[in-house]
Amino acid sequence: MTELSLDFVQSQLPKQQQLLVGQETVDEINKLATDPDYGEEFLTAYKDCLNVLSDSPKNSHRQYLQAMKFFSLVEVGNSLTDAYIKVFPERYDARLRNNPGADKSIMRGEASRFNSNRMVTEIRRVASTPVQLVHRHLLHEAILETANLMKNARSEMVRAKAADTLIRELKPGEDTTLNVKVDDNTTSIIDELHKATKNLAAEQYKSVMAGVPLKSIQASRLLDKDEEEVIDV
Repeated sequence: MTELSLDFVQSQLPKQQQLLVGQETVDEINKLATDPDYGEEFLTAYKDCLNVLSDSPKNSHRQYLQAMKFFSLVEVGNSLTDAYIKVFPERYDARLRNNPGADKSIMRGEASRFNSNRMVTEIRRVASTPVQLVHRHLLHEAILETANLMKNARSEMVRAKAADTLIRELKPGEDTTLNVKVDDNTTSIIDELHKATKNLAAEQYKSVMAGVPLKSIQASRLLDKDEEEVIDV
């Protein structure tokens, strides 16, 4: 696991929040990332969802950490109540002091409300978004940088590799085949037509063997059972 650095974390935050995050906070993040129950999920989600904090200047980095820890605990199978108690143990202790004999269900309402707050909701939304969309701004920058190398690099090999990368990554997707199924709510129309055609061919064969004139056979028609319409063949 690669530990986060203070420079990285601050570089991902709005200017007004950068000064509020110090090495102590980064050490806490790296410590949380080592938790065997949810550390890996926490660290991945923390990095992928930092734009949630950037888009919420009224929220502090501490609130983001709490929401991220709660989200990660729920993702690895904890109930909302258990996750909330692990994030806010001091709140749970206070409720027990004021309500002797109570169990963890006393936190169920608070846990549900926290699960519905804006930051947790946004983290959940971003976490479910394909990583290509979350980091599309970085992809755009990478494309521009690669294009610059293709045009201006001194090395022919570098220019060739950059061009090859752009061709490969920007190539239009392959055509896909659209399969359309047409039904008449009971059986496939195409299947019915196939069966009718097969039956007609069999009847025509019998007619030929019985000596019926070819002219009469060519005038045979398919009968649509439901509509009672005829189809020339």
